[in-house]
Amino acid sequence: MGWDLDVLEAIDAHRTAWADALATGLMDAGQPTATYVAAFVVALLFAGIFRAWGAVAAALVATVAATAIAEWAKEVVGRPRPPGDLALVPTDGTAMPSSIAALTAGAAVPIVLWGLRRSDVVGRVIAGVLVAGTLLVGASMVYLGAHWLSDVLVGWVLGAALGILASRLLDRRSTLPDRAART
Repeated sequence: MGWDLDVLEAIDAHRTAWADALATGLMDAGQPTATYVAAFVVALLFAGIFRAWGAVAAALVATVAATAIAEWAKEVVGRPRPPGDLALVPTDGTAMPSSIAALTAGAAVPIVLWGLRRSDVVGRVIAGVLVAGTLLVGASMVYLGAHWLSDVLVGWVLGAALGILASRLLDRRSTLPDRAART
């Protein structure tokens, strides 16, 4: 935990009021049940508008799976959260892996893959916004002292892996044709 502590101490030494407000606002926005209901409705609208049903289904499955596995892994790993004197928000429970990092990566990766496959400006913008949002949410959790950086990194890897797997299983356009079919 040496480098994790160094990172959090460096963040603590350089916190600013505007960054505190931004990070806290992001965390608060993700708490209410209404946020998840709204995200589900937006996902359905997105799937309908862009005919991206497979990608959205993969995102939903990856989100649920990543969150469930992260919550289970927290109990198995049992890693404590950062100390209260380095945290801006009260936390409880265990930290590794970050379930919010797993959730956001699990939700984002299938849509990012879909966007990159589009090979147009719309797809690249959607992919870029989702990558930036995922990074911002994870960075906020570290900034607030709710998680160690390694918690977030492991959460991202878990969510991304499940997002890729769900895409391969549920979004038939996510797989490339085999080599013989391309030649």
